Amino acid sequence: MQSYNKGEWSELYAFFRLLRDGRIYAADENACRIDDIYLPIIKIIREETEGCRMEYSPGDVIRIYNNGDFVRELPVADLEEKLQGMFPRIFQGAGEGQSGSFPIPEIEPLMDQMQVTKVKASSTSKEDIIMQVHDIATGYSPEVGFSIKSDVGSAPTLLNPGKNTRIRYRIHGLSDNDMQHVNSIDKDVCREYMKERMAALLERSDSIEYDGYRSNTYEDNLIMIDSWLPRIYAEMVLMHYRKMGDGVYDCDELIGLVADENPLSYRNTDTYRYKLKKMVCAAALGMTPGSIWDGTDVATGGYIIIKRGGDVLCYHLYNRNFFEEYLLTNTRLDRPSASRYDYGYVYVEDGQKYIDLNVQIRFKSIG
Repeated sequence: MQSYNKGEWSELYAFFRLLRDGRIYAADENACRIDDIYLPIIKIIREETEGCRMEYSPGDVIRIYNNGDFVRELPVADLEEKLQGMFPRIFQGAGEGQSGSFPIPEIEPLMDQMQVTKVKASSTSKEDIIMQVHDIATGYSPEVGFSIKSDVGSAPTLLNPGKNTRIRYRIHGLSDNDMQHVNSIDKDVCREYMKERMAALLERSDSIEYDGYRSNTYEDNLIMIDSWLPRIYAEMVLMHYRKMGDGVYDCDELIGLVADENPLSYRNTDTYRYKLKKMVCAAALGMTPGSIWDGTDVATGGYIIIKRGGDVLCYHLYNRNFFEEYLLTNTRLDRPSASRYDYGYVYVEDGQKYIDLNVQIRFKSIG
């Protein structure tokens, strides 16, 4: 009996739900359905095993093909019956007080009928589902990939952390004794030691300024989006560490504080918000910190979101403005493990003191 977590089961739910509906509705910047904007689905494509292309055509009867050969038909009513109980079961999860993977035995006969052997795409792929859709606006019917994010389990991550996401800052006016004091504030001293450490550093130093990225690949990827983006994003990360004590985590609020200070002296301070929207959109559709990026969107269709009520909506790339606004207003910074990713302490190189800071970008509740 197969066991998966809430996010993984949600991808299978999205596949079944879209087959049942035969269309996917667009969402606005607040993740609300736009009733008169949708994409008719011609077919959904899955690669269950290498070289095995499964195609599922929606309708009153779902038609299933394997590498172009007809396999079987399935009344959509059979799918509807299973869907009624599937989403509440996913929401329930492993059971009270438990987390992690869990089975849904009642779904397995349907998976067998539809020759579905896995519930989610590869973790290295930005495309969680591939569909051929009919674009009413252009008349085209392309095969496009969508990334899926679910609000059923824990908040999904937009930009994952790593040692390659560390940003380096120069520290001025910090004595050696003060450096030792700052670094001595650890988890043995207090539970929220990073807040206390940063507060002490900010109090005892004259200034902290952006120096560069520890990963050339990550920095180059940001430069691909905009030449000033590495500096702008680094200022936002530093702003978060400056404002940790005030509980400021939301990307929209943080970039607003950076704009208020205007470190790059832009005449139009809306420039900061605009450039950050381009970054989060790139992270959603193809850019990762650890791989050289050529600017191409991997998720060529856009984003699919699964809301807590079970609704499945999309941000199609033709409606990019809504998508970018949604990403900026629905994400926040989160700090990964300092010991695992080796950051958050003062060190010296060639007589100059530095600190590396690190964050991940995580979704807030889709709601």
